[in-house]
Amino acid sequence: MKPHLLLRKIVAYILLFSCVNLFFSCHRFYRPVGVNTSNVENKQSTLKQLAQEDRYFILRKGTDSYSLNNLVFDQTAMTLTANLGGVPLEHQRYAKLRKNRYTYSKAKKEDVVLKEVHLYISDTLRIDTTRQYTLALADIQKIEVIEFNKLRTSSSYTLGTLGIGLGAVLVAAVIAAATYQEPEPGSSCPYISVYDGEGYVLQGELYGGAIFPQLQRDDYLPLQLPLANSTFTLKISNELPEIQHTDFLDLLVVEHEPHQKMLIDPEGQVHSISKPLKPTGAILNKQQDVMSLVLIKDNKSCLFNDPNSLNNSEDLFLNFKNDQKSIKAKLVLNLKSSSWFDNLYGEFTSGFGSYYPIWIKKQEKVPAGKLQKWINEQNIPLTISVKTGEGWKEVKKLNTIGPLLNREIVIPLELPANEQAEVRLSCGYLFWELDYVAIDYSEDEAFKISRIKPYQAINEHQLNVLPAILHADKKFLDQPNIGDATILKYKNKAAADGKVQTVFLHSSGYYEHVRSYKGTPKTAFLKSFKKPGAFAAYSKQRFSESWNTLLSAQK
Repeated sequence: MKPHLLLRKIVAYILLFSCVNLFFSCHRFYRPVGVNTSNVENKQSTLKQLAQEDRYFILRKGTDSYSLNNLVFDQTAMTLTANLGGVPLEHQRYAKLRKNRYTYSKAKKEDVVLKEVHLYISDTLRIDTTRQYTLALADIQKIEVIEFNKLRTSSSYTLGTLGIGLGAVLVAAVIAAATYQEPEPGSSCPYISVYDGEGYVLQGELYGGAIFPQLQRDDYLPLQLPLANSTFTLKISNELPEIQHTDFLDLLVVEHEPHQKMLIDPEGQVHSISKPLKPTGAILNKQQDVMSLVLIKDNKSCLFNDPNSLNNSEDLFLNFKNDQKSIKAKLVLNLKSSSWFDNLYGEFTSGFGSYYPIWIKKQEKVPAGKLQKWINEQNIPLTISVKTGEGWKEVKKLNTIGPLLNREIVIPLELPANEQAEVRLSCGYLFWELDYVAIDYSEDEAFKISRIKPYQAINEHQLNVLPAILHADKKFLDQPNIGDATILKYKNKAAADGKVQTVFLHSSGYYEHVRSYKGTPKTAFLKSFKKPGAFAAYSKQRFSESWNTLLSAQK
């Protein structure tokens, strides 16, 4: 064995066992998020919704904290009545916080913090907990919910510039790295980062899977920006062996009511989410209950990896109550493509050996429809379907979005007028990671959208490249080298009084993989992928082989 391959295997095995320990011992991050308290009506509707989500309520009075149980709302008096108690130890992580370290440990089951709602009032007098307590909603100064902080957690679980999130799929990727015979470069797409006042924070990737010019497509990435600033600063960078071509980079600034959550669908339509409902059932391949994996955003995901399935498609069946028999709904998904799939695609392309550049040139002449047909037949997209009276009706095939960070999106649905909505999510074995799912039957509320173009774009050579990304004109910002980075600046107006803003990045482009494979093409291996479902079948076979190889190596 070549020395560099032996070293790679040794490092991979060390990584495998150390990353498992790291994943279960390192801290995860949460964040307190303020919700709407502009008037008592909004306070009441917000608190009622949170109560329906089975949240844990904590009353904060000065340095004292009390648990609120059995909440009852009086809509006429605008009050809530509850039984008071002490705050148990597992719910004191945030309530007793002395320093700004919003962390918790999965190993200690401290993720109960993600269920908390904190109500703040100015009165600091102690309360008699033996009596029922009534609180005027007008006296609530602040409401905070605790959410999982995916950006800080993902940043803390980063390996080099690739930044693959640790977990079962990383273990799978390390297994493959340890057992494969030739080193594979990673594949990705342009990275987008936001300057938060101290440094650049990774937000996600653009137009994943658009690896040929004819597959160029638009993408819509949610951004977390310092909204108090009048200038937003973004960075688009090339971190891997690719040539990246970006047509334009516009911001969509949505101004809306504080109680609304704004999400965008794959076609660029913005929707308000005000009453998300969790599923009543989540069954993988009709035999594996994965409900606990998709109820909250905590990076504990459904991986679409049922080893007992005989099909090439992994099917997740979701049930939701639909008491009002609504015929329209919005499906909320928090998810990403898997790093395991990313690794598999590298194995597939390495099969071309030194013929790879010729194959790429030929693929660039293939019609986009034919390329997309093969992608669909291999179960690479996440397919969303709805159960109707005539059977399952496909709604959307979701393109890959990259393995770095989860992205939250919304999918509009048309439903039969039943008391239960049934949705199916389908993909190949270990191709996607689904962290959270919900449904919202509410109508879209009023909001305002402004499109903002950058006023400055400076590349890594300190050159002005603004004309290249100002318009959708096929005049691309080209980033051919690892380390290429362009800094973009945007001017933003403050939100109107009583309003807040949510920002999305609208982009379009494609990218090319740069590979230097050697050897003759593996003809039989490559021909096997012409059959529909072959890529998904290979994924299952490859994982099984890698796992068995690892177990044998430890004996």
